[in-house]
Amino acid sequence: MRCETAFRLILSECLEEVSTNHEAMSSGDPAALHQTRIALTRLKAAIAFYGPMVADAEWTRLKSELKWLSAHLGATRDLDVAIENSKGLPEEGMLQTARTDAFEALKEALQSDRYWRWFDGMWDWVGSGPWTTRQDPRAAQRRAVPVAVFHARRLARWHGKLCQKSRGLQGMGKNKRHRVRLASKRLRYAIEFSEGGLPPDEYASWRIILKHLRKGQQLLGELNDDEVRRGLLESVDAPAQRAHERKAKHQRVHERKRKSRLLRHAAAVYRKISD
Repeated sequence: MRCETAFRLILSECLEEVSTNHEAMSSGDPAALHQTRIALTRLKAAIAFYGPMVADAEWTRLKSELKWLSAHLGATRDLDVAIENSKGLPEEGMLQTARTDAFEALKEALQSDRYWRWFDGMWDWVGSGPWTTRQDPRAAQRRAVPVAVFHARRLARWHGKLCQKSRGLQGMGKNKRHRVRLASKRLRYAIEFSEGGLPPDEYASWRIILKHLRKGQQLLGELNDDEVRRGLLESVDAPAQRAHERKAKHQRVHERKRKSRLLRHAAAVYRKISD
C-alpha cells in the first residue's frame, strides 16, 4: 500500500469516529467525549507521523482550529476525570458545577458554524488538499513510498526520540514528564497504525514495545490526572482548597508516596521500552 492511501484511510477512520460520537457528546455523554478526544489525538498523531508528506498551508489553518476545539474538549474531559476521582468527597459538588459551565461552552462550540467549517474542511483536506497535488518529484515520491518502508524508518526514529526523552524520568519536572507522555501516545498510535503494513515478524517486536507503552501511558496518565485535579480544585475554590490542605498533611504525604510509586513503576516500564 502507498503511504498516500494509508494516510487517507487512517484520517477517514478518525473523522468517522468524531462524527459517530458527535450527537452523544453534544448531549453530555462523558464516554462519547472521551472517544472523540482519542480520535482527535490519533488524527494529530497520524498527521505528525506522515508530516513530511502532508504538511501544507491548509493543515496549518485547520490545526489552529483544532486547537480551539481541543481546548473545549479538554476542559470538560479534565473535569469528568476529576469528578470520577472525587466521588463522595466535599469537592465533588464544586467540580460538578464547573463541569456544567464547561460543557455549556463545549456544546455551543460543537453547534457552531466554526466547528462545522473545520470538520468539513478536514474531509476536503484529506481528499484533495494541497498536499495531494504537489507535483515536484520529491512530494510525489513521498506519496508513493510503500507503507512498510516508510513506517519502519519512521517508527525507529520516533522510538529513538522517546528513549532519549524518557531518560531520568523519576527526576523530571511535570512539563518534561508531560512531553514524555505525549511522545508515548504518538508512538503508541503510530505502532497501531503500522499493524498490517509491516511484515508480521517485524511487527512482532513492535507489539512488545506497544504493550509497555500502554502501561507507561497509564502510569503517566494517573500522575497527570492527579496534577490536573489539584489545579482544578484550586481554580474552582482557591480559599477553601488552601484551608483544606492546611488540615490535611497526611493527605499530602499520601500524594507524595503515590507520586513516587507511580514514577518508579513508570521509569521501570520506560527502561523496558528502551531495551
